[in-house]
Amino acid sequence: MWVVLVVLLVAWPLTYRYTSVGLDLESSRGQSVDQTFYRVRWPGNGSVLVGRIDEHRDASSGRVQQLDLGADVLKKARPIETHSTWNRLGFWWIHADVAGGDPPTDAAPHADRVWFVGVPHWLLVLLAAAAAVRSLVRGRGRVRDAGVVADRPGD
Repeated sequence: MWVVLVVLLVAWPLTYRYTSVGLDLESSRGQSVDQTFYRVRWPGNGSVLVGRIDEHRDASSGRVQQLDLGADVLKKARPIETHSTWNRLGFWWIHADVAGGDPPTDAAPHADRVWFVGVPHWLLVLLAAAAAVRSLVRGRGRVRDAGVVADRPGD
């Protein structure tokens, strides 16, 4: 858990740059190609988002890559427009079905469908720190308990 905490602490300042990593899947559908992107994204506002983007493109625009690792790392921030106090605090629920009539979202303006859930990075740091401290306290308790068992008379 300590490694996770250190990684989150080191990455914290980088959450104010745009980074997106994930998996890209494509499948051919006649003259179009369906694209599905699974992403972990830091839009540059201190939050981390996890989700999926569905898009399509014309088949003539390039060959189909059934599986590809995608990444865009440490670019200029692309903050998402806030719509609530929760968004300003770093909590996100983004769901748009443009193909079904919803307006596009700036989280993925060319997507047919978008789904993201996000939390502020500081919350991940806080949770990792709590887990690390808990494991440390529990580890010390086990050592202390082991010593008590060994000191019992008649053992």
